[in-house]
Amino acid sequence: MEFAIWAYPWDLLEEGPDRVATQLSNLGIDELNLATNYHSVQAFSPHNPERRTFFARASSYFQPGSEFGRLEPVPYEGMTGDWVDEIAAQLSDVRLNSWTVGCHNSRLGMRNPDVTLTTAHGDDLVFGLCPSNPDVQDYLTALVRDMAARDHFDRIELETFDYFYGTGFGWHHQKIHAQLGTLGEFLLGLCFCDHCRSTASDAGIDVEQARKTVADTFDSIVAGTVPADLSPELWLREHDTVADYVDIREETLADLYAELSSASGSTPLGYYVGAPEPGREWMVGADLERLSEHVDYYCLPAYESSREAVMNAYRTVDALAPDVPLHVGLLPGHPAIHDEATLVEIIDALRAEGVPRVSFYNYGLLPERSLDWIRAATDTATL
Repeated sequence: MEFAIWAYPWDLLEEGPDRVATQLSNLGIDELNLATNYHSVQAFSPHNPERRTFFARASSYFQPGSEFGRLEPVPYEGMTGDWVDEIAAQLSDVRLNSWTVGCHNSRLGMRNPDVTLTTAHGDDLVFGLCPSNPDVQDYLTALVRDMAARDHFDRIELETFDYFYGTGFGWHHQKIHAQLGTLGEFLLGLCFCDHCRSTASDAGIDVEQARKTVADTFDSIVAGTVPADLSPELWLREHDTVADYVDIREETLADLYAELSSASGSTPLGYYVGAPEPGREWMVGADLERLSEHVDYYCLPAYESSREAVMNAYRTVDALAPDVPLHVGLLPGHPAIHDEATLVEIIDALRAEGVPRVSFYNYGLLPERSLDWIRAATDTATL
């Protein structure tokens, strides 16, 4: 079993890449998943020697190349030079991977609302870029191509390269005083932008009927006349037009992933699964069986609190694409895992299942005691 850890560039640079590399070696970790293009964030860094809190809008931590079109990453304002290049030059004895966020980008969305998800009510969800839009497709492909061309990375891992949806994992000072439930979140984020509508219409779907059904059902959930806990799968079985509309997105995303695979060249490509929950990847447009033709592995962030919950999540996703290696991510700290014994137990179960690789979230965010738990877990796994 191999071990990796996610990390932010500011934590590495402020602690010192060489020192971090030594620390990771002591933890039994030889891979670093580096945030290269990221969403807006407030990060609490308990062992950073220079700061405890870091704020940034959606930013890249590299200087983008010249291959981008209308949309291109916006480098972090506090960065001098290229942080990715700087870290890569200073790291030793640690394999470096690109952890790349795609469609979750409020900065680009606010600047270009015409490329964002559009609700059935006509509202722009500026936190989410729509992968049906050709400009977004070009942007995502250029991101992967840029990462692959740098020669720093052993892997490229994709987060939210899909129909990232709903309420966006929480907008700053978000205020929602209606119970939406899983179905309401899904219907809120189901995109009816011009490109999604056109693709569905070309497939013979009555787009206006689908839009009206989605809008009316969403309003009924808010009003309390449709239960907020109604299963999305059950609801779709009773609304064929919307179900067909949803299915079309899976074809669009599979076509995009063929382009992403080509852009990555010989660099292995991974995709983060499990959103909005394991087994419901279809809600972000991802058919894992279709995408398996274009990725080298999946990674499941299973941020659960027990061995049973982690293994249930793993087996649920593994059953959807059993021929693709499935890696697992764990959060060995609040609010998921709260003690060393639980982490060791989970690692033992994953190793027994044959999981090839585990990543821990996140070097800069975890207190020192959580790093000690990782050391104990990796030591046990190598016995």
